[in-house]
Amino acid sequence: MTNHPMKDLANSTLNALNRVPELKKPIRNTTLLDENKDLVNQLMVFVINPLRHQNSMEACTAPFGQEPFFATDLMKNSLSCSHKLLEIAKGGEQDLSLISKLYQAYLLILEKFYNYKIDVDLPFTYRLADTKEGYIKYIRKQVTTDYVQVRELKKHAKLSSEDITKLLDNTEDLELWNEIIPLENFEFSGFIHFNLIDITQDFVISQLKTDLLDKKTIETNEGFEVLQKRMRALFDNPKLKFGMAVAPDEDANMNLNLIWDTIIPRSQLKCDQYLGTIYEQAFRENRIINTPDLTKLPQDVVIQNLLDAGIRSLAIVPLFIDKTPVGMLEFACTKPNSISMMQVKRLYDVFPTFALALKRSKEEWNDKIRAVIQDQFTAIHPTVEWRFREAVGHFLSENKNGGKTAVESIVFNDVVPIYGASDVRGSSLERNLAIRADLSEQLKHAREILDFARQIREMPLLDDLCFNIQQNIDTVQNGLKAGDEVVLIEFLTKEVDPFLGLLKDRFSELEEPVTDYFNSLDPHLNVVYKKRKEFEESLTLINQEVSEIIETEQVKAQEVFPHYFEKYRTDGIEYNAYIGQSLVKGLTYNDIYLKNIRLWQLLVKVKIARRITLLQPRLATKLDITQLILVHSNPLSIAFRQDEKKFDVAGAYNIRYEITKKRIDKARIKGSKERVTQPGKIAVIYSHADEIRDYKKYIDYMIAKGLLTNNIEDVELEDLAGASGLRSLRVEVNLSDLTPNQIENSEIAQIISGN
Repeated sequence: MTNHPMKDLANSTLNALNRVPELKKPIRNTTLLDENKDLVNQLMVFVINPLRHQNSMEACTAPFGQEPFFATDLMKNSLSCSHKLLEIAKGGEQDLSLISKLYQAYLLILEKFYNYKIDVDLPFTYRLADTKEGYIKYIRKQVTTDYVQVRELKKHAKLSSEDITKLLDNTEDLELWNEIIPLENFEFSGFIHFNLIDITQDFVISQLKTDLLDKKTIETNEGFEVLQKRMRALFDNPKLKFGMAVAPDEDANMNLNLIWDTIIPRSQLKCDQYLGTIYEQAFRENRIINTPDLTKLPQDVVIQNLLDAGIRSLAIVPLFIDKTPVGMLEFACTKPNSISMMQVKRLYDVFPTFALALKRSKEEWNDKIRAVIQDQFTAIHPTVEWRFREAVGHFLSENKNGGKTAVESIVFNDVVPIYGASDVRGSSLERNLAIRADLSEQLKHAREILDFARQIREMPLLDDLCFNIQQNIDTVQNGLKAGDEVVLIEFLTKEVDPFLGLLKDRFSELEEPVTDYFNSLDPHLNVVYKKRKEFEESLTLINQEVSEIIETEQVKAQEVFPHYFEKYRTDGIEYNAYIGQSLVKGLTYNDIYLKNIRLWQLLVKVKIARRITLLQPRLATKLDITQLILVHSNPLSIAFRQDEKKFDVAGAYNIRYEITKKRIDKARIKGSKERVTQPGKIAVIYSHADEIRDYKKYIDYMIAKGLLTNNIEDVELEDLAGASGLRSLRVEVNLSDLTPNQIENSEIAQIISGN
């Protein structure tokens, strides 16, 4: 072009080049370039626009060379410092940089000799790390080979289309490539021009999405550190602090949350302390809250903890899926005004992925919880698990093609119920006495200190408080009514304790007695908790012993014939069991198994009575137990209630059984005030004479074995609401011989078969 704007510059450059003919020949020593630096710079104007020197990372090297002979100012500044390192982002077993150069050579040969154009810019991502400042950027290398010439040094066989296809199908086999295209047969001259393009945002977001596919990323400390490094790269801020948390269920304990990797650790700031702060506001308004300077916000416990940690800038991102909160992200920095909404918006594309990852981890966590509950606490007993699996199998089969059938009801017909209870006698009375003793002690202790304070200084408030304390002492001694305990504890903690603390600070004479007062309080409950503690520990010890016996012996009973069994705790231990053909699969039920479990019940009750008698010396509060067995021979039906995850009897007629269960522990012998349940005795409650026939034979056997005494009573019980006509066979456990009785299945079977 005769009128090109760079014509004069080009002619001038060519004339200058003619004056240095050495530059027209192959250059093997870069000293020549250094000696003609101005001319080289002038030549490179035609390759790299001088206007790009400050904002573009470009350079030129000898073909496949390492060190550039020419580079933009930005490139020089980015790579010249020793604390700046450029390396391939993803390492491997081989030298990826060398592999890249080899493939560039092969592809150049294909282009120059076979006109087979393939992009020689292999997709390697480089990491530019500033080890001093902590910055990390990700770079893509864009190569231009327009200035490279390839000369054939030695003739070689021409490649067929099949050869080229073979090469492209085996891109990782360098030996094959060198066999078909021996590089020693070619010479490369000229130079390669390359441009380093910052792809940090796209690369990091892509990596984040990949990271979040792995649940370990958000559930492990190592994974969390990876996320924090990614965030620092995206925000271009090596000091950025990152946090995340899963939103708990409404009925869950927030402080037991699975993922709570917040900037302020949970050990320092409890999860529920975020309620009522800007964190709750972000969820309530479903928007990102960015605070340039926390010192300008009203102070609360969360803001104060953040400021104490040196945090000044904060951004909170609530995460939702279908309007349901699933989690939260937080970004913070120690400098004010260092986090902008523009930086946060870079992550908009990855917020949904974060939300899904947190939701998935939350669901998996809940699954684990459900698995533990099913294993240890659920009503789905192993004996009947087969029926639930069967029902779920039907449900999945019916709905696999988009159906909407519900899970079928779980009902077991014609099963015989078995019920027993070991109740702590007078537990309500003993608990009340313990409460009264503790409250009385604390009130009297406080009054003694106030009486002493009145001798030091007369104060009208002292007289009034002493009067109120004495009134409360009288209330305690006269007996507590419902709600009195709560009122008294509130009086002590909100009126008495603060006033005593004030007296301690003001009068040195009261420092020691007030300190003794507070030292006498339980550190967790802030009240005197001596007698109640003794009662609770004694009650717990009894229940543990009873529960252990039932659990151990129940395993043996299941070996005889599988049956449904559940145990639960009140102020004692109760159990429900059901036995029958419909509960089992692949086994044949016989009434002999019912007789077996009824004898088992009696033997277990004797074992419990003996164990608790031996336990008495270890009890701080003297407690004893009463025991009963309810006999119900008419088969009934039970159905699983999905809402309460438990079995209940089905049918109006069968409800009478449930009513009887709930009321018999309070039943009295007809014509007297004596309860049918008494310590040291076992009450077998029944309705019909034929129900007790087998029990009488078992009792005779147990008397012969020395397990029961001859003291047997057959008494009529007073009518209960919803249950009348009940009788009880009451037997006395032989507690003079406390030798542990072993309950062997073989012996039980022998006794049963003899009947």
